[in-house]
Amino acid sequence: MKFFDRIAKNPRKLTQNETALVNYIISCYPQGILDSATSIAKSVDISPSTVVRFFSKLGYGSFAEAQREARLEISSKLASPSQRANLTIKNAHSLDSVLDNAFTLDKENLNATREAINIHDFQAIVDILSKPIVGRVYIVGSKNSYAVAHYLHTHLNMCIPNVHLLGADDTLLADNLLWVSSHDILLAITIRRYSKVITQTAQHFQQLGASVMCITDSPLAPIAGLSDHRILFQTASASPFDSYTAAFSLCNALVSAVAWRRKKETEALLKRGEKLWNHFDVFIEKKGD
Repeated sequence: MKFFDRIAKNPRKLTQNETALVNYIISCYPQGILDSATSIAKSVDISPSTVVRFFSKLGYGSFAEAQREARLEISSKLASPSQRANLTIKNAHSLDSVLDNAFTLDKENLNATREAINIHDFQAIVDILSKPIVGRVYIVGSKNSYAVAHYLHTHLNMCIPNVHLLGADDTLLADNLLWVSSHDILLAITIRRYSKVITQTAQHFQQLGASVMCITDSPLAPIAGLSDHRILFQTASASPFDSYTAAFSLCNALVSAVAWRRKKETEALLKRGEKLWNHFDVFIEKKGD
């Protein structure tokens, strides 16, 4: 929790009252930090002003700011949107606060994701996707993750051949896997609450001896143990729903790296694409074009 990080980095020695306050918050977490300053002070037998001053010394703009941070962190660890809704909605006091919290958390997600990336896994995935592939590349996502899978498929398809998006309709999944072989690659995208169909798909590829890679939110995710390589991303959100901002950013990074590795092939393919888009009149052209 960020509150404890601030204490650990605080160069000051804690006073006796501050030590008692910290011990109370730790022992009664999370309620210990979500009660009012008056209630906390009464429990620790100190003054409410001591509680407020302590959080100010830790760098918080106010005690309310510390509580908002705590609610958001706690809510990000709860399993379902319905469980997170109460905390995140309570945390919003105005449209400005909703907007600021959303942008602040997404910035933190991006920074935390970048810092946590295992460059060896990232490089391995880029290497696998960039080299000539005998088989096919399958990308799969379910429910909310399907949008990320679709986005990644759209752009990888302009960099490498034989990229296939497994459909959002689970009833057709088995049909789409008929031709999978040991030469193929699966890139799965999944976050909590983890989809059974993603795990089953990864198990199928693994049983065939095919390569499995994943983009997920936890090293404990079921898909992580089935993957040869994985990249993790952060999902904290100011709403009841997980944020996928860092996942999309990871996809951008993968596409950028593959396009860079396959510069000549990508440029040639995009020229071919322009001819096809013009032939099928895909885009609205500016006057005079």
